[in-house]
Amino acid sequence: MLNGRADHIWRLGSGVPSDKRGNQLFMILNPQAVVDDSGNEPNSHVFVLAGFVAPAANWVALTDEWRAVLDQKPTLEYFKMKEAMRLQDQFDKKRGWTEDLRDDRLMTFTRIIRKHASIRIHAKIQHAHFNKHIRSIPVPNRMLFTDSPYTLLFQQIILAMAVRGDLYGAMTPCDFVFDEQSGFIGEIQSQWPKFKETIKLQSRSDLPALVGDLPIFRDEKYFLPLQAADLYAWQVRNYYAQNKNPKLIVPVNRVLGQLVQIPMIDRNYEEDEVIRLREHLLRVGEHFKNANPNQTYLKF
Repeated sequence: MLNGRADHIWRLGSGVPSDKRGNQLFMILNPQAVVDDSGNEPNSHVFVLAGFVAPAANWVALTDEWRAVLDQKPTLEYFKMKEAMRLQDQFDKKRGWTEDLRDDRLMTFTRIIRKHASIRIHAKIQHAHFNKHIRSIPVPNRMLFTDSPYTLLFQQIILAMAVRGDLYGAMTPCDFVFDEQSGFIGEIQSQWPKFKETIKLQSRSDLPALVGDLPIFRDEKYFLPLQAADLYAWQVRNYYAQNKNPKLIVPVNRVLGQLVQIPMIDRNYEEDEVIRLREHLLRVGEHFKNANPNQTYLKF
């Protein structure tokens, strides 16, 4: 269970191997979430943000164990689920990898995650729904928010943790660490104050206090807990892709079968909600045009 006690740990260094942390100590009161994306490809059925929540001290322990497993032979400089499944790059057969060795290593990483993660968390949306109802909105000034589902799920996964974290003992704000995203960081940081202000208008008066600080972005090759998030995000996206036909249910595989035993917070953005979001954005756009008749560009 997560609680509010203080742990003397390396806060932003909690995902960095011990030999690279340096000497600076931080005081951390909040749980930390590490989140990665999967399904950005144009032919992907769904887009997913997914990861895990744990006290920062747990991330310190996971990082050192993860590094030790990376160093096992055949060695890995980093872990990437896509490369593992394709037996490419770090998992290339020329490096000594076979399907059996890969599967064994996956299970070892999975056991480390189960040992240290307190909550698994994910948000997903179908690309077809986003493209049909949001990306199709005609706006003179295109933004990543209108062209990609990333920003939408970014906000939703943070809100899901704030709303439901107390079900699993997370009684304090949760800080988020995301994998670096080219082009998104600046827009997200500029929109963060507006996002926090919108939260204050929600019906729950305690909700703003449960949202952590401005999320940070790290390189997953350096910040090792993000590699655990990558593993889970791929598994979630693959499961939804396999089960897009409601008449054919594909059970979870061996890896996901272990991870689903971790308590879950999810946010599945269904089409009816995407339609309501479109209607809201159109109302906002119309209001903006009426209030600014001489404005050339429309910004949401």
